[in-house]
Amino acid sequence: MNINKVLVPVDFCPASTLAVNCGVALARKLRARLSLLHVVESPSLLYRFAHEVEKLATQRKEQAEQMLPVLIGSEDQDDLDVHFIVRTGEIGEVIESVVHEERADLIVMGTHGRSLFGRLFLGSVTQALIRKLGIPVLTVGRVFRPLEFKRVLFATDFGPDSDNGFRFALDLARATGCSLLVAHTIEKRLPVTNVTQQARQHTQEQFAKLRTEADLRKVPIECVAAEGEASESLLRIANEYDVDFMILGLRKKGAMEYVLPLLGATAEPVIRSAHVPVLSIPIGAKVSESIEIFGNQLT
Repeated sequence: MNINKVLVPVDFCPASTLAVNCGVALARKLRARLSLLHVVESPSLLYRFAHEVEKLATQRKEQAEQMLPVLIGSEDQDDLDVHFIVRTGEIGEVIESVVHEERADLIVMGTHGRSLFGRLFLGSVTQALIRKLGIPVLTVGRVFRPLEFKRVLFATDFGPDSDNGFRFALDLARATGCSLLVAHTIEKRLPVTNVTQQARQHTQEQFAKLRTEADLRKVPIECVAAEGEASESLLRIANEYDVDFMILGLRKKGAMEYVLPLLGATAEPVIRSAHVPVLSIPIGAKVSESIEIFGNQLT
């Protein structure tokens, strides 16, 4: 994808601070502009008088305006042309609005934690935005080390449009200098049946095609197959192969929402439990055009 603008919502909890660090690293690697956003929610339900509400909102806004620049070193602010944004309103709505206003190409978000003002911020908001935004969302949860760019894991189910996701992963790996690890999970059936044997053979055939395409694009690639429950397998593979981040594909569901068909209901534990950032990308027809543009820029 043509990633020129990276947006990071910040609530000043540890998870969002980690998200800022990842946003800086990614923006530097892709030479993208970085914007930090803090949303001041209206405390109208907590205060009886309008003037108290307005006064508190003003105080919080001024406090956030002072705190946001502290999260970014002066050198990064100059190199990345960092833009600081403070808005008032409902968190999800404001983030979605700013994404469109800024024409952000990628958003980096923490997955959980409590905000400076004691309210649970990112969590349900993050899940909703992943499904609605239609742009890549990098989620940062239990991350214990700086984001590096040595190896990236792409999880595939070989389903419709999965080729688009793979090409995105190839292009991103090439742009960031990563090697690519492709993982596929086969549902384990006991006793082993002909269906399982056929699934194994199909997996190896698909891996051969992916290796050929990666070789043509000169991206180092490894392929690994696992059997069992998808989320557990992916978390284990990510740890065993020491990947720097993971890529999951989203497919269009109706006119307004994307879903994670690869993992279904188990997507949440992957995003929340991974010790590396997880990049969720839409892989529908509209996105495939952007992927093609991004790929052309690298050739």
